[in-house]
This record gives sequence, C-alpha cells and structure tokens, in this order.
Amino acid sequence: MSRGRPPKVPDAGDLAPSSRQVVTRSPGHTVRSINLPHLQQIAIEADSSLERDFVYIALAFPLLKTITHQPFQLELAAGRYTPDFLVEFKDGSKTVVEVKPESKMSGFHEKLKQAETKLAAHSIQLLLAHDTLLRRDNIEKRSKLIRRYAKGQYPAHEQALVIDLLRGATTGLSVKSLTSAGVQKVTILHMISHQKLQVSSDLDIGDDAVLYLPCLNNEEGTHAIRFAGWLDT
Repeated sequence: MSRGRPPKVPDAGDLAPSSRQVVTRSPGHTVRSINLPHLQQIAIEADSSLERDFVYIALAFPLLKTITHQPFQLELAAGRYTPDFLVEFKDGSKTVVEVKPESKMSGFHEKLKQAETKLAAHSIQLLLAHDTLLRRDNIEKRSKLIRRYAKGQYPAHEQALVIDLLRGATTGLSVKSLTSAGVQKVTILHMISHQKLQVSSDLDIGDDAVLYLPCLNNEEGTHAIRFAGWLDT
C-alpha cells in the first residue's frame, strides 16, 4: 500500500469467489474458506481456528456489512504489516481487526502501535482480538450454533411475527416470550444469523436471553465504534 493513500478494500473483481472448501497453501498451513452468500459474494479466508471464531462471532453483529481477510499491507518503520481483517459496516465506517493469541504478542506491540496511528489518519480504528476474548465462556461454540442456522428456509410468518412483537417492545423480548408466542427457536437463530435480530455480545441464546431489532442510526456513535464496544463488552 502506498504512503498517504487510504487502505483499499479489494473489489469483487479483484478476488475470485471461493467454493466451500478448506484450502491448503503449504504443508502444515490450512486456510479455512467461509462462505456467507447471505452477507457477501466473496468467501472469507481464515488462517487459523481463532480467526474462524472471530468471523463467526462478528457475524452476530447486525450492522456488519463485509469482512475482508488480509485486505492490504502497511509499510511501517517497524516493518511491513498485513492486517488479519478489514470489517466494513452498513454506515460506511471501517475497523481493522488483528486476531492473535495473547501468548504471541511478544515483540508485536510497537508494530501495532504504528499501524494504529497510520490507520487512524484514515478514520479506521484497530481492534485487537485475543483468544481470551474470542473463547470466553464458550462464546465460540454459541457462534457456531448460530452460524449453522444461516442456511435453510424458515417460516416467513414466524419471522414477521417476531418483528411485529419487537416493534412494540422498546426493552426487547426474551427468547422464551417469542417461543411462547408460537415462534420456533430455530427461526430465531436463523434471524440472528441473517442480521434481523440483535443479540447480546456474549451471544446468549438461552430462554432468558433478550433480543432486539437492530438499531441502524448513529446516535450511539458509528457502527465501527459500536462494534468495538459490543465485541469487548
């Protein structure tokens, strides 16, 4: 990436859509290809199971628009830096996310500090997602369960009922209250995976979990700022 130019997200024409597969680039290096046709045309690559967990968790944030893996390179005094992900939101704001185990942070702080400064000049913040964040309280297991229900068809009348009920509930409604109204839980999970419902940052999907309709305005800050708070709550 050239100095002085804002980071560029690759257009769809720059990347070939990947089929659902696990791609092996070299011996011992497995790259997971995550296909999300309901969200974006281009498959998301993940270099590790921890990166995969980040993608699955991020998908539960309903203001997310696209996720791009290794989107660009930054030339820094500390050396070349390639971010793990660029996340773009529905209001146009963007966030770079570095996914890294805490045990591998030694010697990396200065490079991240320089990258954060350079990205901030382009109104892009940098978030650091450790394994302690992405695997707290089995959140990664709940994210995989939600992801499972992204596929398939679920009753349109049940989805419409959920939206109607939540429109009249400013403080949200519990999963239990929605199922008591005749909505299958699998329909609720499908709606979360398709960004139709807002779930808490711990991805609680138990009977007492409270759900909301996504709020698209910016009264609480840009979508990128809200994502940072949601992810690290």
